[in-house]
Amino acid sequence: MAAVNAAGAPSSPPPAAAPAAGALPHAAGDAGEIPLDDTAETIPDTTATLAQEFAKRAEVMLLVQQSQQQAMQLRLDRMKADFNAKQEEHTEAMREMNALRDMALEQSKKDDEVLKKYIAMI
Repeated sequence: MAAVNAAGAPSSPPPAAAPAAGALPHAAGDAGEIPLDDTAETIPDTTATLAQEFAKRAEVMLLVQQSQQQAMQLRLDRMKADFNAKQEEHTEAMREMNALRDMALEQSKKDDEVLKKYIAMI
């Protein structure tokens, strides 16, 4: 029950108990938080962390570049194969044309001989 003062009005609450001996004082507004122990850990080495992150990013960039180079090499190989196939087709077509031309020349020579013999018979 709340204490009542002489005028009959409730009195203010009693002051908070002082911290026990050996307990660490808390800053105002830090109710329930445990204070940091400066000896527990050191501040992380930001230079080493940055170097590790840089190395990771460099490795990823290198892998990306290698995959791009492989893709480019694959495209070049495909282009070379297509070009070689077209060249082989063209070469084969030229051989066929040469063979047909040679046959036409031979046929023309035979036709001339037949014509000469026919004229000789007349």
